[in-house]
Amino acid sequence: MAGPNKKINNAVMASRRSFIKNIGAASAVAGAGLTVGSSFASEPLKAGEGDYDVIVVGSGFAGITAARDASQAGLRVLHLEGSNRLGGRTFTSKFAHHDVDLGGTWFGWGQPNVWAEKLKYDVPIVESAAYSASKCIWFDEKDKRHSGDPGEYWGIMTEANNKFYAPAREAIPRPYDPLFVNDAQGLDKITAEDAINQLEITPVQRHLLHGFAAINGHNYSSTTSYLDQLRWIAFGGYDQFFMWDNLGRFRFEGGTKSLLEKIHGDSKADFMFGQPVVKVKQSADKVSVTTMRKQTFTAKKLILAIPLNGWDRIDFSPSISQAKKQVSRDRHTGSGVKVYARIKGKHPRIFGHGGQNMPLTFLWTEYDDEDSQIVVGFGVSPDNLDTANETAVTAAVQSFIPGAEVIESVSYNWNVDPFALGTWCMYRPGVLTQHLRELQRPEGNIYMATSDIANGWRGFIDGAIESGASAAHQIINQLKQKNEKV
Repeated sequence: MAGPNKKINNAVMASRRSFIKNIGAASAVAGAGLTVGSSFASEPLKAGEGDYDVIVVGSGFAGITAARDASQAGLRVLHLEGSNRLGGRTFTSKFAHHDVDLGGTWFGWGQPNVWAEKLKYDVPIVESAAYSASKCIWFDEKDKRHSGDPGEYWGIMTEANNKFYAPAREAIPRPYDPLFVNDAQGLDKITAEDAINQLEITPVQRHLLHGFAAINGHNYSSTTSYLDQLRWIAFGGYDQFFMWDNLGRFRFEGGTKSLLEKIHGDSKADFMFGQPVVKVKQSADKVSVTTMRKQTFTAKKLILAIPLNGWDRIDFSPSISQAKKQVSRDRHTGSGVKVYARIKGKHPRIFGHGGQNMPLTFLWTEYDDEDSQIVVGFGVSPDNLDTANETAVTAAVQSFIPGAEVIESVSYNWNVDPFALGTWCMYRPGVLTQHLRELQRPEGNIYMATSDIANGWRGFIDGAIESGASAAHQIINQLKQKNEKV
């Protein structure tokens, strides 16, 4: 046994070394690891040449959308990115000859903003191999493994999901108007765990629902708002299967970078890598940003297109509201793990669903190749699975697929990435109804743009595009009206 194990570990470690070499140490402290910093489009304005109309900070989908829209409207835009790559919490990299997304992956035609961009740029899409899975695997409340055809699994989950999502239509009659809610039952005050424990369902259904809710929030079911969980089914037309079509069926051929680079390529903004913003100061008619490199840039308006969890790390003068700082400090719930593993040989395409305390709660076939298969797994917490530990990853995969020979695996720790500080966003109890409007509210000349505060598909690429476009639109209109008065 020593020989094969050593071979696997060497293969995985080699893969990780080349992977880290390619992407750079993005999880390191920004000032130490991010030294690229050259202008991507053109040199920024120099002292004495005048101010920009807009500075955009962050190059995830919110930032690149805002920069494109504002610059195409004729505004002078400076676009700053703290790291050495585009994408924010989306991240396409090579793994086992595939363009895999280590962050941000699936979308659907029920997501209007990203689908409109897909149509505009004619970006081809493909389907996850698990969409045609022939085998489902699930675990009961005693962590006993079961397997069967998809009809058997969905026979269990369809009934459970229908009961879990039953209040959605009445509570959220207008999904894209997030505060037009009927929350007489106080659904935003209770957790998904509370709601599940009150349902009249079987023990195995309860166990699986806790796992499902946990992966939705990428944290334990005890951390997320029940009302916020209900928003996903509302966006899915109150139909769980259409919701799944938007959660895990379609991805871009070539990864999310295929669309990301199209949008960024249409921007006319001056762009700079390696410029983490550490200070923002504003007056009545101007905003200045100072980066870790001690460079200062000024503009009439600022679009802060970084994740909610990062707001509290910036020194604002004057300070942003206490509510914004506190929600940022408390962080949203997304803090779990995602890992890809390549397993040797031919296997049935699977869809696996376990409990929230397992190292991986979900595992499914993403790529089905001739001599191997790539599965993707999601876990609730890095405390349950160290994705850098090949032995641990192998054990987690084998709990779903006994005897699977893991050739290599890859993951990215978003929780230690200094520009992300977590994965996708779901709110803790009370944040949606008490703080969303404040999180969205501009602070003078500072506009927030992130998927974490979207009206629609918050936590998704669609929500990021929505938020970036909205911020740009507000600023374009304001500056236009100001110029007309002059």
